[in-house]
Amino acid sequence: MARLPSLNSLRAFEAVARLGSVSLAGSELSVTPGAVSRHIKELEAELGVVILERSGRGVRLTDAGKNLRDNLYPAFSMINSAVLRTRRNPRRKRIVVVVGPLFAKCWLCSRIGYFGQQARDLDIVLVDRFTQATVGAADIVVDWGAFDSESNVVAERLTREMIFPVCAPSVCQNRTLAGATLLHRHSFPHRYDFPDWPTFLAGVGLEGRDGIDPQAGISLSGGMIMDATREGMGVALAPTTVAHDDLASGRLVRPVDEALQSEYGYWLLIPRPMTGQVEVRDFRAWLLDEIDRSVGQFAHDNGHA
Repeated sequence: MARLPSLNSLRAFEAVARLGSVSLAGSELSVTPGAVSRHIKELEAELGVVILERSGRGVRLTDAGKNLRDNLYPAFSMINSAVLRTRRNPRRKRIVVVVGPLFAKCWLCSRIGYFGQQARDLDIVLVDRFTQATVGAADIVVDWGAFDSESNVVAERLTREMIFPVCAPSVCQNRTLAGATLLHRHSFPHRYDFPDWPTFLAGVGLEGRDGIDPQAGISLSGGMIMDATREGMGVALAPTTVAHDDLASGRLVRPVDEALQSEYGYWLLIPRPMTGQVEVRDFRAWLLDEIDRSVGQFAHDNGHA
């Protein structure tokens, strides 16, 4: 059997690849950025290939690095899952659900209690995907994007989404975006699977109208943007599922009718070793049913990737 690189080096690389930053990886692993960089150099020397390159203030994965990242993530996931289950109280079951912050705050958190009432012998750990590493492996992941089933993960589309502007009722009462403060979604690392304001305005034919400057406004992280919108700070772009409850309650309104069909949506990702677990199957069935009941045909799609 070939000698494996040190586990610390592999763990350091996986954290950098996932977080897109040597500094953030160091913070997560409780070591200095210099120690992370040394681990990466040791790993590259062991493998005989370059896996990470500096890109401005950040880092960029080489093709070899991307291949290693894609294979390490499920491996670490399985290790963490094994450790997590060994530590659990054998009299109770537990599932770890890793989820994007917007989906959690705007849709899932208000409903997860209903599932808990149905599964009283099950402990549910709901984790923001940005802090997943502090908890361990995910049994279930709900995330935005477009995914394919792989050897280690089964991917299932939950929603098909329209993207449209939303704001508090006190904002944009004249049914136009003219003069409105645009709220921009800031993410790190930058994501290309959600339209920014210039892309949206061009896509729906509003580019250059009503004196709208698509670059001006306030930038907020994804977890803050809907809170700021409810507080009347401006107009944000939101997908159907995220905006659904706020629109239904009247907390938010759509200032204009234009909407953009997104090729992306929310997906359910389950590690293959977990697909046979009763608690995971029960959560999946509940989630699909709840999506149907709340958002309905507008967003849900039962097709498998």
